[in-house]
Amino acid sequence: MDTWGNSKGEKWVFLDVGNVIFYDLPLLARIWRYFYLTLKEGGLSLSFEEVLREREKLLQNNPPEMNPRKMIADKYAGHIDREIVDRAVNQWRSVYPGSNHPVSGIFDLLKSLQENYNLGIIANQPPLAMDELKKYQLEGYFKHIIISDMVGLHKPDPEIFRHAVELAGARPEQCLMVGDRIDNDVRPAKMVGMRAVWLNMDFHLMNYQPADDYERLYIESYLRITGIDQSYKGSGYEPDGVIASLGELPRTIGSIMTEQEVAG
Repeated sequence: MDTWGNSKGEKWVFLDVGNVIFYDLPLLARIWRYFYLTLKEGGLSLSFEEVLREREKLLQNNPPEMNPRKMIADKYAGHIDREIVDRAVNQWRSVYPGSNHPVSGIFDLLKSLQENYNLGIIANQPPLAMDELKKYQLEGYFKHIIISDMVGLHKPDPEIFRHAVELAGARPEQCLMVGDRIDNDVRPAKMVGMRAVWLNMDFHLMNYQPADDYERLYIESYLRITGIDQSYKGSGYEPDGVIASLGELPRTIGSIMTEQEVAG
């Protein structure tokens, strides 16, 4: 029978970090601001708006695992001292602390889910993410926290999802992934046999106010390209559920479980 199992020990829910546990946009905006201002210090002639437009083109025409900052630096910063370029592309972690803010409702959600499921994290993040989870006393909710830079595997590589299933000691169909991206979360999770819920959250519902013009411009750029590679119909890897807010998640998971038990 293809079910989740009858006990909590057999049921696993894995969450992404960006836009599921922490708001992603403030951090990403600050990373791109750091990248731009560092290269500008070295003599970059592009405006921030031009850099963001270049980023949009790269995201539309390249696989999700590519590094758009490196590609922009390779194209436009050849005349800039390599130490400055390396700092701009690779030392963005200096802006990470203090740039993460818990998504509204996440604490109540985790308390609710913890009653019925084992919880884990699968996320493309630096090791500093552990410090941020501890800072907000979030790490205690999770039995397994799989951070890409710590395990040497990165989404959308299906291997990071297989690694999570192995750590859980469960079958893939007993594990469910919750993420905000079809390409990085839903598709690879489904490829290994997990279930998946797509959090298709409207940015305007996040009530986030940009701290400066750099953040405002980045968010405008983000909204222009929202949805790139997020199509799933007819792909064979459709999400088992689609939600617009975290508050819908417990009921959605319950519905998925019920449907699978009936099908089994």
